[in-house]
Amino acid sequence: MSDARELAAKFREEIGSASSVLIGTHLNPDGDALGSALAMSRYLDSLGIENEVLCHHLAPRNLQFLPGVERIRQQPRQEKHDLGIMLDLDSTERLGNTEQFFIPLPRLVVIDHHVPHQAPGDLRIVDVSASATALILARLFVALEANITPEMATCLLTGIVTDTGSFRFRNTTPEALSLSAMLLERGGDINRVSEEIFQRKPLSSTRLLGHMLDTMRLECRDQIAMGVLSLRDFEHAYARDEDTEGFVNEMLFIDSVQIAAILREPKPGKIRCSIRSRGDIDVASVARAFGGGGHRNAAGCTLDMPLEEAEAVLIERLKQCLGSC
Repeated sequence: MSDARELAAKFREEIGSASSVLIGTHLNPDGDALGSALAMSRYLDSLGIENEVLCHHLAPRNLQFLPGVERIRQQPRQEKHDLGIMLDLDSTERLGNTEQFFIPLPRLVVIDHHVPHQAPGDLRIVDVSASATALILARLFVALEANITPEMATCLLTGIVTDTGSFRFRNTTPEALSLSAMLLERGGDINRVSEEIFQRKPLSSTRLLGHMLDTMRLECRDQIAMGVLSLRDFEHAYARDEDTEGFVNEMLFIDSVQIAAILREPKPGKIRCSIRSRGDIDVASVARAFGGGGHRNAAGCTLDMPLEEAEAVLIERLKQCLGSC
């Protein structure tokens, strides 16, 4: 608790000397990224501090319900800010096109829960054991004695619920549950969060999922599952990349599978990869080999190569990671 208070004091000092703050998060944002960014924006509002929220990509369909989602922009309205706050990412590169607006800022705060391979930021509030960046924020707001509104609570719950798989993943901790209970008491709408993220999807997504499961590849005595979705597959299903949210977990549900990965080609020349694993299998090491990153059991990267080549290269890396083929 003393560490939390010390970090809260340092954070209070950073925002106290800022007249305008730029808030940013990572490419292809998930619930933790946007939930954390919008909760921070509302907190700064409560202090009368001007702020803007930037993201390379706008909110995907399943996060359009977030309170304040209309605040998210791809370019700032004004040119000068005193302070940048980066949330849920471990390098400025993952800001995408918005990186250019953060690099010149005089001060930078980083709040994150990923294992860092870079260390940007004048103040770093990083806890790799935290279930979500939103959990770190909830902890921080409590230490700051902030007035957590129902809108802020819903945004923070979105981050925790998303990154814990609705409290099903191994990273679900007592603190994640206790802080979520606090957020419910503050008016967070967990029913809306669960319905929008886990219980609603377009027909295009369902069709694409069926195709992926029908064509997935199994290796190493069915311990590795690989799904591949080409540009043609997306066009045939009238689907977008955001429609593949959660697909990789569907393969990991197979009882023999220890590692699941999906390669997606939503646009020509861009191969995106998501990897998940069980137990102590560190798939983040695989993602880092291709310039990506993430957590031990959940990671991702982008591959600049043809889809067929990406599949062959990734399978070999996953076999090495599993080590029991």
